[in-house]
Amino acid sequence: EPPWSSPKELALAAFMDTYLFRPHNSPVTGMMVLQNTEWYGIPPLAQLVIMAAETSLGDPRLGGTLARHNNFGCMRYNGGDSPWGSLSGGRVWAAGKDWYSFPSAQIGMVAWGRYLKVGAKGVYLPILKSAEPNWERFAAIYYGRGVAGFSAYVSRLNSIENRFRSMAAEHGVSF
Repeated sequence: EPPWSSPKELALAAFMDTYLFRPHNSPVTGMMVLQNTEWYGIPPLAQLVIMAAETSLGDPRLGGTLARHNNFGCMRYNGGDSPWGSLSGGRVWAAGKDWYSFPSAQIGMVAWGRYLKVGAKGVYLPILKSAEPNWERFAAIYYGRGVAGFSAYVSRLNSIENRFRSMAAEHGVSF
């Protein structure tokens, strides 16, 4: 375990592994999420909410092609010259578009952390670091306000956040 892991962080990682990732057969671990928190400042709950909405927490079956290619946040392919693209193992075609493919779950999570920190000119990080993320503001950029299903996506993000907060409280951990 990393030297920055406190008992609270270890308990949170165990909670994520036991109640979120393992039931989805995800290759992602709670420590990967906490690593992104440490390195990039992305709060664990924000990462989990987006991953749940995008790739069913990295579930290889429910999360589809992108989850199987370790792209847990559904990052569109734009070449290898970005901080996250440099970690890419190439691209994968899905749903009529090119997406990043990463060689492992660990690298995919590092790339996604980098994207959330500096992608879209750094606009995501302040939204996600808020005690109560503004999911509508986040989704307007990440998903696209004019894209069909926008309101349903925002509702889904809010619902997932509430569900994860409740689950954590039931198991004696907090985000």
